Amino acid sequence: MAKIQNVIVHTPDKMDKNLLSEKLNMFYLNVLRRQLRQSDLTAEQKIFVIDKIIENLKSREFG
Repeated sequence: MAKIQNVIVHTPDKMDKNLLSEKLNMFYLNVLRRQLRQSDLTAEQKIFVIDKIIENLKSREFG
């Protein structure tokens, strides 16, 4: 899989940030799904990858 890259999003001042967040989440979810479907990983390996992504996201949450 490709290396994670930082993304900069420029938005108008009055843009609904929640709507943007939902759209970005769906975009990344679709990218992840596509990458996993196109990979030669077993179902067990795919689950491991997803678990690690979730673990990483949880470690980044602000508490």
